[in-house]
Amino acid sequence: MMVEVYRVAAGGAREGVPAPDGELLGVAAEVMSSGALALVPTETVYGIGVAVRAYAECGEMPPSATGYGRIFTLKRRDTAQTVPWLVSGAEALDEYGVDVPQAIRDLAEAFWPGALTLVVPAGPRVPAFMRASDGTVALRASASPVVQELIRLCDSPLAMTSANTHGKPAPTSFVEVEPRILSGVDVAVDAGETPCRDASTIVAMQGGEVTILRQGALAAKDIYEALA
Repeated sequence: MMVEVYRVAAGGAREGVPAPDGELLGVAAEVMSSGALALVPTETVYGIGVAVRAYAECGEMPPSATGYGRIFTLKRRDTAQTVPWLVSGAEALDEYGVDVPQAIRDLAEAFWPGALTLVVPAGPRVPAFMRASDGTVALRASASPVVQELIRLCDSPLAMTSANTHGKPAPTSFVEVEPRILSGVDVAVDAGETPCRDASTIVAMQGGEVTILRQGALAAKDIYEALA
């Protein structure tokens, strides 16, 4: 399959790098809004994902040929494992979560946008097939200007997971993406190397305590210091 690849600058004004090309990302966002599967760089690793809005009305798991379905076939991962959402900011905790603990809100305030994924009870706007078995959804506000612009242009969160075969290292540059992954998406954004070069840290509340489910780019000590 022929994949449209758009090459853009990775940074934003804060890093002294030109903002991503809005015209190119506009084309990518238009494709994603139709339900297509995209390869997108975050500030941590490259991911594959779709615009949530394109699947919001689905009452059950979309077929394997759809953009969302191909996330699982490309990663060779069971469909019982859900896909994290990339969101615009802390307001998403109330848009897509419910009964969000104050500690989780404090972490979003401290580290979003950034390399922190927060697992929260899913609200009614999260389709059932996008919820974990315990009724939660994983949310992250990415610091990547590319991601933030795509979210704005799609007017939707992005359901996105790392762009690798399950069990293999996640790519931190476009050239590291496995050929079979690249050939399986509909559109790809190439922004060179990612700044963090490590996956996000995942945090949830379990038994009333903040628990680190996966250690990643954000250090545990920084998380606990922010809560102290």
